[in-house]
Amino acid sequence: MDLCKKQLNKLYALNFLGNISIAGAAWVLLLVSCGYSVFEVGLFETVFHIVSLTAEIPSGVFADVFGRKKSLIMASACSVISAVTRIMWIGSFPGVAVSIGFNALSYNFASGSDSALAYDTLKENGRQDDYDRYISTQTMIYRITNGAATLAAGVAVMLGNTKAHIISIILAFIQILVAVTLKENKVIDKSSDRQFTERVRECVKNSYHFLKGNRHVTGIIFRNAFIGGVDVLLLFFLQAKLPMTGIEDWILGPLLFAMSLGGVLGAMLYVKVRTWPMRRIFIMCLAVVTAGFAANFSGIAWIMTAGGFVAAFADDLIQIRADVELNSLVSSEQRATLISVNSWCFSLVMIVLSPLSGIIFSL
Repeated sequence: MDLCKKQLNKLYALNFLGNISIAGAAWVLLLVSCGYSVFEVGLFETVFHIVSLTAEIPSGVFADVFGRKKSLIMASACSVISAVTRIMWIGSFPGVAVSIGFNALSYNFASGSDSALAYDTLKENGRQDDYDRYISTQTMIYRITNGAATLAAGVAVMLGNTKAHIISIILAFIQILVAVTLKENKVIDKSSDRQFTERVRECVKNSYHFLKGNRHVTGIIFRNAFIGGVDVLLLFFLQAKLPMTGIEDWILGPLLFAMSLGGVLGAMLYVKVRTWPMRRIFIMCLAVVTAGFAANFSGIAWIMTAGGFVAAFADDLIQIRADVELNSLVSSEQRATLISVNSWCFSLVMIVLSPLSGIIFSL
């Protein structure tokens, strides 16, 4: 097996380990089972995105200056802190908020770093055209593993907050062991002998000028963020809304898993629309995710599940297109920083949508 394939396989493993946690997949259900209201869950989601908004771009700069490998190790370390804090302070609103904050930091350090490491690894081997296949596979791994973890949502509640998060801690430590074996990108190694302040200043300056002069890129970022925001909030709150339709407890997991398969379908069908212009993909995905959101108000479990399925389909389809297009446009030296701007804009959108959705889904 060549070194490039080994590197990508390790990134697949990190994705699997990061999303198979039953505590992470069923976090809304766990908080509701511990007595928190749907509105409070919406506030926790807002905390997540406030932290993300603050830390996303600095974490991208960290990855481009200190290394994508180190950033992924930091992501796993923050996951450990988040789980430990949730175990210790589950009965405290501020304590859970702190835990959510570290969970956001984990997301920040990973976002941008993994795709930058993968793209530049492929580029170093003259295989950057294979990136769309890589990101489609990563998306399918995410949806299947997260869906499988969600399928065990009832198990998470049955185990309770402490045991569910102990599993998360074990998985995070395994992630650290995998991350330390990754090979850093050459572009990072080449700049390691330059002064830290010089590297940070150049990274920030070049990233700013790139975004300022490229309306096409900012359009891709905001369109992707909006579709993703609607889908994520819909799937989160359906964890709390579906039991209110009168379904039996055992069927909740299978329904949530069925929704995740919509994302798998979106990833599989991306190749069919890869030549479409971004505007056409956005219009199609907007129509689909709007229909999925509207299905929530039917009060009928199978219709709500279908709504979650099509929303996940739209989210992953446009996410893959945005990821491939953005990576093809940015330079290696600022790749993680500029990809992190995509996540930063997602958090900006979510700060607005999260409390609003908490009110809407409480109706």
